[in-house]
Amino acid sequence: MKKIFLAAVAALAICGCGGHSHNHEEAAHEHIHVNDFVAYTHGVEFFMQHEGLEVGKKSCITLYATSLSTFKPVECSEVEATLKVDGKTATMTSAANGKGVFHFDFVPEVAGEGVIAFDVAGEMAHFHVDVHAAHSHSHDCDGHEHGEAHVQEHGHDHEHVLAHDHSAHNHSVHGHSGHSHGHSHPGHGIAVEGKPGDMAFSKEQSWKIDFATAEAVVTSFNGAVKVVARVESVPTNFTTIVATASGKLQYAGTVVAGKQVIDGEVLFYLEGSDVTENDAAVKFAEAESSYELAKAEFERKKLLFIDKIVSEREYLEAEASFKQAEARYTSMQRTYGGGKVMLKSSMNGYIAELLVANGDYVQPGTPVARVERKGNLNIAAELPVRYASQLQSISNVNIETAQGNVYPLAALEGRVLAVGSSANSCNMLPLTLSVKQMADVLPGSVVTLYITSAGEGATGVAVPRTAIVEEMGSYFVFVQNSPISFEKRSVELGATDGHLVKVNKGVHKGERIVTKGAVVLKLSQGAAALDPHAGHVH
Repeated sequence: MKKIFLAAVAALAICGCGGHSHNHEEAAHEHIHVNDFVAYTHGVEFFMQHEGLEVGKKSCITLYATSLSTFKPVECSEVEATLKVDGKTATMTSAANGKGVFHFDFVPEVAGEGVIAFDVAGEMAHFHVDVHAAHSHSHDCDGHEHGEAHVQEHGHDHEHVLAHDHSAHNHSVHGHSGHSHGHSHPGHGIAVEGKPGDMAFSKEQSWKIDFATAEAVVTSFNGAVKVVARVESVPTNFTTIVATASGKLQYAGTVVAGKQVIDGEVLFYLEGSDVTENDAAVKFAEAESSYELAKAEFERKKLLFIDKIVSEREYLEAEASFKQAEARYTSMQRTYGGGKVMLKSSMNGYIAELLVANGDYVQPGTPVARVERKGNLNIAAELPVRYASQLQSISNVNIETAQGNVYPLAALEGRVLAVGSSANSCNMLPLTLSVKQMADVLPGSVVTLYITSAGEGATGVAVPRTAIVEEMGSYFVFVQNSPISFEKRSVELGATDGHLVKVNKGVHKGERIVTKGAVVLKLSQGAAALDPHAGHVH
């Protein structure tokens, strides 16, 4: 298929070709057709354009190479191209003309069916091309520098590149209405073209935004149960600081929620109060006095026991009293200084919550603050009892964050920790998941769960949820007819598992859909529709 491009100026800019020397009258009958081809390997999208290949004429070929992992231009400084027609092989290496863009000038020697192959950092793609017999007038290319093409008669050095030249033609899969439904083998190119009314969106434009495409797939899953859940720290990853005595609470310097703290860091002080019997200073003095008395009594009884003046029982009672007094005094000594009781963090982490205001009076055992550290998380949800059977046969859970990212439970090394066996007072069943730490989720935040249960669901075509665009209550996707031409198509949606959405009507298996950047295309659609009569040079 051949695609009439937007305008002659655009066509010349793509391959950097110039040197046309026609008067105005001749140009009125000149039509420039830009042929678009695309191939996909496991790692690269190859998008090739040319105006046609002719014997003895310098043919301008442009390759756009896009990394499928990022949908940005490939990080490759040069690309090798090989053209084979009727046993004659020509090779050329081109340096990048801007990231991901490579230009080639070939001068075919013979007419016929041929194959052009590209090597992009070890990724190979093959395209079937037709070389036409020499035309009556010449057409040169200039405007960019290219290396010279090297020609071989039945060469052997590049036969491995072109080993599939016949299959590259025969295995092309052509879809109806100007778009394709996929390829039977990676790296085998097909001709593509846009349709009237398509939206034009250049490779340079797609490289500048968060953009991606993917093929619609056929899958089967039951409709997911959707529920909002709360993220919590696992018990081993948080601790509560409590008051060890009564008194007025004072913050130790800058103490705010979110502050990073270390194990043993003093965060609060308890100062003496007017209530003498619970005053920290009084308590410490009592503990010190009791310790000194118990120590003296124990040492006295010890000497008397050696001289057999006191019984063993009296000696052991004195020893026990001394150890108790010593333990209490030592404990208070670690947290008391300068007339104040110190409250410290017992782990490295951050202050998750302050529970008492600066200057408040507290009693022993009053929770003062909670300190947490990063680590595994629990996700807790409650579901109506009507979902009891689904909860007993969970096959997967997709977790959607507030940022719109979706994680399968397995990808987070997660597991179902507990499912309630009885309903609570609100007639709800608790569900708890355990997952590893997520970069875009914090304890206390809210996520959405899509819970699917075991068992076959209805089979159908599905696309990622990110491909769906809503407009005035209707839903659309952008179907890629070529890497620079996109069709806005109405769809009828079915069930979703949080990641994929079944499309009951509007999309076919294998069609390539815009999965990232669809909103940008929607905003751009008014000014970027393809004119079916564009591309003719008059």
